[in-house]
Amino acid sequence: MVKYNFWEDWRNKTEIELNAIEKVKLARDLIIKSVPKKVLIAIYIKGSFVRREMKEGSDVDMVPIVSEYKYQGNIWETNVPEVNPVVIVPLSLEELRDNKLYSKNDIQPDLRAKPDRFLDKLSSFKLIYGTPLNPKDFPIRKDIEALKDEIKVIREGYLPSYEKNKIDFSTFLKEVFWLIELEQKVKGKNIEHSFQGILKSVNDKNHIINDVFEFRKNPPKDKEKKVFIIKLKKYLDVLEKEILLIR
Repeated sequence: MVKYNFWEDWRNKTEIELNAIEKVKLARDLIIKSVPKKVLIAIYIKGSFVRREMKEGSDVDMVPIVSEYKYQGNIWETNVPEVNPVVIVPLSLEELRDNKLYSKNDIQPDLRAKPDRFLDKLSSFKLIYGTPLNPKDFPIRKDIEALKDEIKVIREGYLPSYEKNKIDFSTFLKEVFWLIELEQKVKGKNIEHSFQGILKSVNDKNHIINDVFEFRKNPPKDKEKKVFIIKLKKYLDVLEKEILLIR
């Protein structure tokens, strides 16, 4: 039987976690009331809250699953100030089946991950309402194809968006974490889906993951950011060549 309030087993909860727990419960109640019962399939929690890696300013990522896309508007409206730091981003079964997001995005090119990335990491998320999804019921790209797409999104989306101040450095940095996670999976590594888990998986003092992990703990200065961007571009070049060898 699924234990929806999975945090009840946590020991030594921090003040950040205690606040997040109360907001998670409030957000869940609002979501349940926002759509007909038969429409709401499940509600998942993902991100740093689940991994117990929250820090000051961290969001709590909540993903309600609805049967039809047309009900997503009701879910979006539950993103009220009272649930902060919870961020509610719904998905529909239609989007999961088509591996395509139907909602519009303000930032172009679209930086959002395709729905199959949610399904691929589903075992690392926590169900807090409803019936668990079966990833086998939906299309999921092979890791190497997802890695190729991720490199392209970072080159053509995240890098120019960061350089034009459309996204902040922490958002950009987090995406590099997920890029490296995909790199490790393609190389056959069994990785714990966490920042610490990715760092341990690489185990290379010269890899860019060391900069990424350090900058997450201690925000870099402007000069350090510029050096990091140069290093990242070189890393992407090398990674693309490695992909060709793997194929």
